[in-house]
Amino acid sequence: MKWLAIKTALKKGWVWIKAHAWLPIMALLAIVGLLLYALTRNSVFIRTVMDVFEGQRESYKKEIEILNDTHKKEGEEKTKALEAYNENLKALEEEYAKRNETLSAAKKKELKKLIDESYNDPDRLAKELAGLYGLERG
Repeated sequence: MKWLAIKTALKKGWVWIKAHAWLPIMALLAIVGLLLYALTRNSVFIRTVMDVFEGQRESYKKEIEILNDTHKKEGEEKTKALEAYNENLKALEEEYAKRNETLSAAKKKELKKLIDESYNDPDRLAKELAGLYGLERG
């Protein structure tokens, strides 16, 4: 019984809202207007809000610049690592050619992995290359 009463009351409320929709909308607009008037009457508040938004925008720009610079540096380091890989591969192939041996694909993969892991530390790279391929460090 209560459910039917609630259902009927909701239907009557919906019909009233459809017929008088302008009343709640006008009341909401009046409240928003009064709030805006109260907030803008003191222009310091609006300036503070605008300064906060401007600060966030500047912070965003700085972060994007930092990310772009980091990406560029990583790309340059990767290029240097590839160049070092190619140079080391060439030197190893020449060394192996002197010994009348060939550098296998597995050794080339191992060299590539070694270069990728230690391209920031040339001394470590030289030690590991010398140890791995039986070359004297010179």
